[in-house]
Amino acid sequence: MKRPTFDELPLRKGDPPFSAWGLYGMDDQLGTLNLLTDEVVTEAAKEIRTGIRIGLDLPINYISKPSHNRLKLTHSVIRKDPRLVHDDVIQMNTQISTQWDGYRHYGYQELRIFYNGVTVDEVSGDNPTTKLGTHAWCDKGIVGRGVLLDYYRWSQSQGRRYEPIGDHAITVEDLEACAKSQQVELKRGDIFIVRSGFKIGFDAMNDEERIAWSDANPTNLVGVKTCVETVRWLWDKGFSACAGDAPGWERWPALPAPGEVGGVEMLRLHEIMLNGWGMPIGEMFDLERLSEECRRQGRYSFFLTSMPLNIPGGVASPGNVVAVF
Repeated sequence: MKRPTFDELPLRKGDPPFSAWGLYGMDDQLGTLNLLTDEVVTEAAKEIRTGIRIGLDLPINYISKPSHNRLKLTHSVIRKDPRLVHDDVIQMNTQISTQWDGYRHYGYQELRIFYNGVTVDEVSGDNPTTKLGTHAWCDKGIVGRGVLLDYYRWSQSQGRRYEPIGDHAITVEDLEACAKSQQVELKRGDIFIVRSGFKIGFDAMNDEERIAWSDANPTNLVGVKTCVETVRWLWDKGFSACAGDAPGWERWPALPAPGEVGGVEMLRLHEIMLNGWGMPIGEMFDLERLSEECRRQGRYSFFLTSMPLNIPGGVASPGNVVAVF
């Protein structure tokens, strides 16, 4: 299938700016995951050379008080006397640790609509459907070539220090320079991952500082810059999914303050990526061991596999992500 250019978006008159609705059909549930073809995955398997495996999930309870008033993990172990048997029961918000944002999570805020025109009522009305649920990803999983841009390490090497728990914005120019420094080629279908150092900053805080961070409104997050240049770059690269170690992927607050220049027609990257393109966004990936292994091996590409929870109509899912070298 010929992929339209960025300047050809949106594909249909009246659709949201920069959207690609209908590219894979108006009933499509996968979006950019369609780029993970059998041929792309077969090529990605060539990244497996040593058998070293690194899990990229933080503990579910890594953040003791989740932000955005999200329900923290409750884990109950049930002893089933008189038999020597245990069950366990968990209750939690699916976005309190390493997770994928699904297409139902963050819609077009002004238009109040989701990918391929799915409505709010179809997601959470009186008679909801399972359209755009993360269960659709589970037929094949999220499997392909992962690429890490270790922006935090590169930035430190350039003497460009920033606060990992602040609101630093990562530009396209920075990403290109980082990729060049790592001598890594970015390919269509890649699962693109950016390390900004969130875990280093979060681990350095005491308990009171962590609670203050969780309670902040708005939350300050390092991430890629919300601007047309970023949107164009992401589309042109043809990634199948994007992820990072920070809790928001894009710099947050995403929209410009009064007097600032920025934004994408007052849209956030979440709106365009999740709902314009159907592109999964991964957040809070644990990238510390991955960063060290990439540095040790001198290569920043690997085989990556993820199997979201198979919950019909799921809004988001823990990552269940493994990188294999």
